[in-house]
Amino acid sequence: MKSSAGYSQYADALITPQFGDRLIARGYCDFVSGDITDTDYTGDLSKCGDQITYFIEPDVEIHDYQKNGVVKPQELESESVTMVVDRAKYYCVKLDRVDEKQVCFIDDWTNAFLKRASYNMKRLIDPEVLMRMAIETAPTNKGMDAGKESQSQDLGEIGNPVPISALNIIEVLTRLDVVLRESCRWEDGAMFVVLPNIARNALMASDLKAAYLTGQAQSPLLNGKFPLVIMGFNVYFTDMVPKVLDVATGKQAYWIVAGNRKATGFAQQLEDHEIINMENSFGKYYRGLWVYGSKPFLPDALAALYATF
Repeated sequence: MKSSAGYSQYADALITPQFGDRLIARGYCDFVSGDITDTDYTGDLSKCGDQITYFIEPDVEIHDYQKNGVVKPQELESESVTMVVDRAKYYCVKLDRVDEKQVCFIDDWTNAFLKRASYNMKRLIDPEVLMRMAIETAPTNKGMDAGKESQSQDLGEIGNPVPISALNIIEVLTRLDVVLRESCRWEDGAMFVVLPNIARNALMASDLKAAYLTGQAQSPLLNGKFPLVIMGFNVYFTDMVPKVLDVATGKQAYWIVAGNRKATGFAQQLEDHEIINMENSFGKYYRGLWVYGSKPFLPDALAALYATF
């Protein structure tokens, strides 16, 4: 602190700045890719190869039969789907030997940036996986006439997003339910929906604010907690839901994905971290590499909602 005019200024010469040995933590949000995909495929790609192909269960046609009728054999078609490990991300941090020695809390510093590197990588994966799921969702499970049987469920499309509010959010979730059931992909306990955090506004003002309707001891109005399962969906909230500016409406629109967690395969083939001595200087490089891929194997086990809030 500066002294008044005419008095000695000791601040710059005698008072030593102090640095705390604790790091101020950054914010950490949740990531969802691991919970909404099937990661069993990692084992098949852990040894070698950059892609893996699986064959789809063959379909058999059923015909009416009449006595003495001619039976026509069916030739089965061999359908397959391939997941390619085609994504990679890295980090590389330089740390000089002098800094390594002089920074008093160097171990905490190092552990902190390594933790942050791993977190930032996972955060980048979520929007990639969710967007791919939305794009590759079966045509019958998205759009303004979704539904394999009824073609009656409006899930929105570019230029015509579904406006979601407290009045209709439960009904809109029901549309996703109907679409997935019409695809015969509903499996109790395995279904999910990924909502943007802004959806909390609509849910909090909907009928779910009443404790007796949620089965919880307290209303979400008191504790801010929604049921983990709504309309049979395991609900995940994240700020990584893919969003775009819908030009026709001038609003931010979200691609909300719902479905069976077995629908999409995810494989992390390589996660490597290493410390390397610098060649032309004293110090080290801390670096890491992730190699991974994802693929919706069952497009009709997903449903994509294009909506605004």
